[in-house]
Amino acid sequence: MHLSRFGLLALGATAVDAFRDTSPFFLASTSEVLTNSAYIKSGAAVLDDVSSALKTCPSDYYVIVSQPGVHSSDYSTRKSAPRLGAKVLGKDKSIRSKMSVNEVSGSLEAKQFKSFLEENCKAQTTVIDGSSGSYPSEFEAGPRVIDIEFPMLSLDSNRAQQLSDNDGLLSDIIDRIPSSAKYTLLYVTSPREFPDTDSIIYESENELNQDGLRMELKRDFSDYSASIASESDRHQSLFDEYQYFTPGIFMGFMASFLCLIILYVGVSALSSLQVPYAAFEKDTSAAGQKKEQ
Repeated sequence: MHLSRFGLLALGATAVDAFRDTSPFFLASTSEVLTNSAYIKSGAAVLDDVSSALKTCPSDYYVIVSQPGVHSSDYSTRKSAPRLGAKVLGKDKSIRSKMSVNEVSGSLEAKQFKSFLEENCKAQTTVIDGSSGSYPSEFEAGPRVIDIEFPMLSLDSNRAQQLSDNDGLLSDIIDRIPSSAKYTLLYVTSPREFPDTDSIIYESENELNQDGLRMELKRDFSDYSASIASESDRHQSLFDEYQYFTPGIFMGFMASFLCLIILYVGVSALSSLQVPYAAFEKDTSAAGQKKEQ
């Protein structure tokens, strides 16, 4: 099935407050994974779909990212998460499967995917604290889960820069995966906290696992974001296109159109019939009376 290009969130800029208790989910894999993108899904449905797609353990490494405190509007421009956008868009040629759910309602946590992969694929886990900016120089052979836990985004003006920095850190971690190995990226988010709410929606489970040599990452990713800023002017969202017509809907329209044509021809044929009034009058002529006898 031909899919037009997906945006990280195609309608994010116009739906800032449409769903305050939802957040996006993204998947990108160098393996062949059967997934279906959607605009909105429940957390349980996303978990079931992804678990079914990964039950065969198609990859050597599974990068599970937990990014709390975000909304679909946070990904409405290309410079917010350019590297993640390139993978979900398909601009990264190594990516063979991708999935995007703009609005995930209900509970969906990264640890649910981690538990599934640990049990089903017997994968070992390496936990990386995204707030420290440090990670192993290399990863042991798979199957392995790389669990990256980013802190909740702030609500101030540094929000976009923080998301861009997290995107840069994620890209560097993926670059540490052996080039010959296959990987699947699961980008799990939780809804942002709004100032008028009394409680924080996201609850984090902190785990620290000192695994191998750690590297301090202190890089400025603003140059990379600025280089694509001009391109973002031509698009209102990170992934600008969305598939509104599936093959099923298209075939339904075609069938309806043919039925309307048949109905029109039938009605036209009936309305064109002409019968003279004389056909219903009794023939009183001599020839007619003789026929009756």
